[in-house]
Amino acid sequence: MHYFLNSLIEGASDAIFVADIASGLIVYANRAAGKLFDCEASDLIGKHQSQLHPPEEFEEITQKFRDFTTSDEYKETTAHILTNSGTKKLVLITAANMFEMDNKMYASAYFKDISHVEQLQKIAYDQSHLVRRPLANILGIAKILTDAPIASEEEKKELLTDLYFEAQQLDNVVKAVILKANAG
Repeated sequence: MHYFLNSLIEGASDAIFVADIASGLIVYANRAAGKLFDCEASDLIGKHQSQLHPPEEFEEITQKFRDFTTSDEYKETTAHILTNSGTKKLVLITAANMFEMDNKMYASAYFKDISHVEQLQKIAYDQSHLVRRPLANILGIAKILTDAPIASEEEKKELLTDLYFEAQQLDNVVKAVILKANAG
């Protein structure tokens, strides 16, 4: 049974940690944990759990650790980690299992890399601003065409030319968003 459980834990795609609750020190990390942090899993053992996170998030992560270790209830949160290469990644942390061994209490936690969610949010934010400019211009021109008296055919033609140009700009942005979405 021991080999079976070890195989499941070491073969997991998510990072798995076990920490001593009293000290906050990591006593176990699987291979996926090493991969997530750009190091060997053994490099993580002995670190304080707060060292996995950016220093500016110390207080928040310390409170989350306390919350995680005060009951056996299933808990889930997001937090940033700081890899050995200095990359900041967003992870989903789940925890529920506290256990006692050799008169010490331990907590296990599972880290899932969800940094792609932040990347998608940034892309959506950036792209929405690119879409808004030509769309706002189209709406403005349409408002002029419907509400304001147009003095000449030349003025009407100029507004329609501007409208067509902005519609092309909007189409280009939409095409770029689709290409970026398909590439990533």
